Amino acid sequence: MFTKIVVAWDGSPHAEAALRWSLAREGDAVLELVHVIPGSDQSSEYLRATGDLSEQRIDLMDRAEALRAEHPGRTITTETVHGRPDRELATRLGHDVLVVVGTSSHGRETAWTLGARLAASRALGSVAVIPVDWDAIERRNVVVGVDGSVESMAAVRVGVEEARRTGDELELVHSWVVPTSWNSAYVEYLGDVQLMEDMRRDVLDEALDYARSLGGAPAGRLEQGGAAPILAERTRTARVVIVGSHASGGMTRFLLGSVSHDVLLEAVGPVIVVSDNE
Repeated sequence: MFTKIVVAWDGSPHAEAALRWSLAREGDAVLELVHVIPGSDQSSEYLRATGDLSEQRIDLMDRAEALRAEHPGRTITTETVHGRPDRELATRLGHDVLVVVGTSSHGRETAWTLGARLAASRALGSVAVIPVDWDAIERRNVVVGVDGSVESMAAVRVGVEEARRTGDELELVHSWVVPTSWNSAYVEYLGDVQLMEDMRRDVLDEALDYARSLGGAPAGRLEQGGAAPILAERTRTARVVIVGSHASGGMTRFLLGSVSHDVLLEAVGPVIVVSDNE
């Protein structure tokens, strides 16, 4: 599905984690390391006054050369640009492009990490956010959160391809909660809860049928509880958790979708956010 993987690079351990994860993906996708230097190019950092390449550019080229020696069959390219990392990386999003970033090197000082900003951009595509210690344990299974939306169906498409690539089991997870306004003292309460559960199971079944139509062999799991904590818990052991983004641009977390946003903040394993309805 992805013909190019773009890795956000700055030489940090977080970028190294994103790079390790990208290299671990077997296939012939082109790997591009992009170093976005904050600010404009007014200082001509690409070329020093002597005409030499900048230190950042040299470091990136050296890293790529070492990677080519380690992975001789892999096409690896580099680019150094000036600007805002989220904007520059968003321009590289596309239907067949996966942009990979590490988690924030600043911890949880802000809810708007680079990964969250990218996932909430207007550009359609997929963004993977990789924790620094993602490979500390053996991981298995591809998990997709579904909610009946076209965005989650796009996530299912990516999930089917990921499971086919890795050979892992594909698990579709749909969660639901009983509305807080319902009163358990009502005689009809249990019947209402059962009716809602049946409706939610129909949503899961629709996603399972769609995955099968794409050639997948999914398992389904219906969970009672909040979607974000349930999916974040799956990131502890899953090879990857995939969610759809309801992003349409803008600067509020609700445009990304609170579930996608909260999963990114709480994840301890790789997460792919899909914003592609084609």
